[in-house]
Amino acid sequence: MAEQNNDLWSETSSAPLNGNETPTTSADGSLFETQAVEFDDNDECDPNDPGMLDPQSPEDEGYRGGDHDFHFQELDELIKRHTAASSATIKPEKPYDDCPSRELHNKNQRDIWRRIREEAANDHNIPSALFSPPRTYIEVRVVDWPRRGHYCCPCDIAEEAYEAIKIRAPGDSEDGITKDMFTQQVSEALYGRDPDEGKEWEGDGYKIGGEDDRFVIDHFDYMIQAGGNGKVRIMGHIFAMTRGMPP
Repeated sequence: MAEQNNDLWSETSSAPLNGNETPTTSADGSLFETQAVEFDDNDECDPNDPGMLDPQSPEDEGYRGGDHDFHFQELDELIKRHTAASSATIKPEKPYDDCPSRELHNKNQRDIWRRIREEAANDHNIPSALFSPPRTYIEVRVVDWPRRGHYCCPCDIAEEAYEAIKIRAPGDSEDGITKDMFTQQVSEALYGRDPDEGKEWEGDGYKIGGEDDRFVIDHFDYMIQAGGNGKVRIMGHIFAMTRGMPP
């Protein structure tokens, strides 16, 4: 492979090299740009490299270019159906809504995400495992929405500027990251836990944002590898495009 740095999107260049042009697509499958990736035929990735089989950090090759099919569309649509009403009420500036406290906002959102988890668990059209073959690590970056200025896809996001929800499944788990694990950990990071669930944290235990924030996920976005033959294989992080937070 050509020399690459740790910038998630830096592995593309604007000039075609060796005829290897790859169209890059956004999460909804729309074509937004054609760029070229430089390949060195003498330096191929080892398919048995642990960083390809089950990447454990954004620096691992498989985190940006692995052969893991991403089964997220049905879960994503379920989440959007449940969060749409809340998302529509969030104002672009503080105060983001009429809720008097983050604690009450969190409680209301936990109720929504509890219903999401219950419906996802009972919906057999939503695969249990998010990745096939299984992956045990992914980061969900919480990003303000709508974006200020130009935005076509996550390549326009300065990813290091946003907090990450680091989702990690046990290394020996059969399914890796599951739909239940994903929804639970995203919900707990943004909205904490109910007081009767038992916890080590103070308050309801949310991990991201402050008292004045009113986080509501509008939708998720992510980069898709080209040439997946109809399969979705993501590049890098999942981005939670979130209303009710400062840019």
